[in-house]
Amino acid sequence: MPGRSPSRQVTAAGSEPPVAVPRPTGPLALFAVCLGFFMVLMDSSALNVALPAIRKDLAGSLAGLEWLLNGYTITLAAFLLSGGAVSDRWGARRVFGVSLLGFVVTSAACAASPDLGSLVTARVLQGITAGGLLPASLAVIAGMYPDPARRARALTVWGGVSSLALVFGPVLGGVLTTAVGWRSVFLINVPIGLLAWWLTRLQVPPSATREASLDPAGQALAVLVVGCGIGALIEGGARGWTDTVTWVLLAVTLVAGAAFVAVERRVTAPVLPLDLLARPRFACGLVIGALFQFGAYGAQFALSLRLQNTWGLDALGAGLSFLPFAGMWAFASFFLARAVTRTGPRPLLIGGALAAAAGACALLPLGGHPGWWIFFCGSALLGLGAGLMGPSLPAVVLGALPADRSGLASGALNALRQIGGAVSIALFGVLLDGSPGPAGLRICLALVALGFLVVVLAVPAALPSRARTPQTARP
Repeated sequence: MPGRSPSRQVTAAGSEPPVAVPRPTGPLALFAVCLGFFMVLMDSSALNVALPAIRKDLAGSLAGLEWLLNGYTITLAAFLLSGGAVSDRWGARRVFGVSLLGFVVTSAACAASPDLGSLVTARVLQGITAGGLLPASLAVIAGMYPDPARRARALTVWGGVSSLALVFGPVLGGVLTTAVGWRSVFLINVPIGLLAWWLTRLQVPPSATREASLDPAGQALAVLVVGCGIGALIEGGARGWTDTVTWVLLAVTLVAGAAFVAVERRVTAPVLPLDLLARPRFACGLVIGALFQFGAYGAQFALSLRLQNTWGLDALGAGLSFLPFAGMWAFASFFLARAVTRTGPRPLLIGGALAAAAGACALLPLGGHPGWWIFFCGSALLGLGAGLMGPSLPAVVLGALPADRSGLASGALNALRQIGGAVSIALFGVLLDGSPGPAGLRICLALVALGFLVVVLAVPAALPSRARTPQTARP
């Protein structure tokens, strides 16, 4: 196919032909990829402020709301690994386009759900489509920008898009929920997704492919490990830690985890090659990604519930209250984090983690009555730290593996990030439900601060001080 890099085709003489140089890509190509990524993240952040309206309209419980969030996150995290492998095999652009259309269809199904059970089911299907979209977006960028410095700049833009999703997500979710209803939070994905798909078809060049087998057994076991492990946290809080269902879920998690390790050691094309975890940069990068999402997304979830359930704000008020948090995230991502092309990601990750931990600690005095100066200052510092860290994470993990494993690397990173976010929601839901008053929130914030401090210790293992990203032209 014209424009496709024959990365694994072999000539009759037995040698690989020269790899075709991708045709130059314009800013619309990067915009199309980032728009699809933006849609997925905006959907999740906008849903946070719509949760009380959904609970009231569909008569759901707190555990039901946790499943609404984590039913999506569990399938997203589990299918990200296979999504990366499929992107490497069938072409990242193709997988990205198909996943975009799938996300549009499942978003419409969420909007049409008549009850909480149907909504959770639609969200599960939505998570599967997002599991193909996220790693494909990173793999597309890696293919469009083979030069390390141009790729680093493009990845900074990609990471900065997450901050825009956090800026617009809660505000847009609050406006839509208040003015139209919570169903419009899902319907907004339809025009955005179709626009991203159309631009992708027009602007993004075909992606390279490579021969790779899939690992259905590993994929199924990954779903069991992630789903049952997080499910045990949710049900343990709702039913009790001695309940039979909780213990069954824990037992399945342990058995499936042992089986996953055994299968991945034997199959020829594992969904997560265990030998890659022996690479310090790759393994520590995954841990940092999980802790980043645990803190940033978990804090937003806990604070959103505090604003609405205790301080009495509606969805719009809660969304507007997050502007300092999301605004500082955006500022750090698009302006301060551009230093990644000069300094490398190490100082940004360490400085960002320290700032985020300080922000979480600053929020600890929050109680039952609104303390707006504490909230605004602490959340802004937390957003600043997260904004410094976010754009650097892909550079760490993608730089640990060869270019033809970009799909696997991005899939693993996003899987661990989603698992970190899902664990925080499940755990924080238990803490907030079991500790009325400020105690539950303070424990959540203390755990957020602890997670970011662990990142400070993990970064030197992932990135020695001499690690730098070359500086050349802009993308």
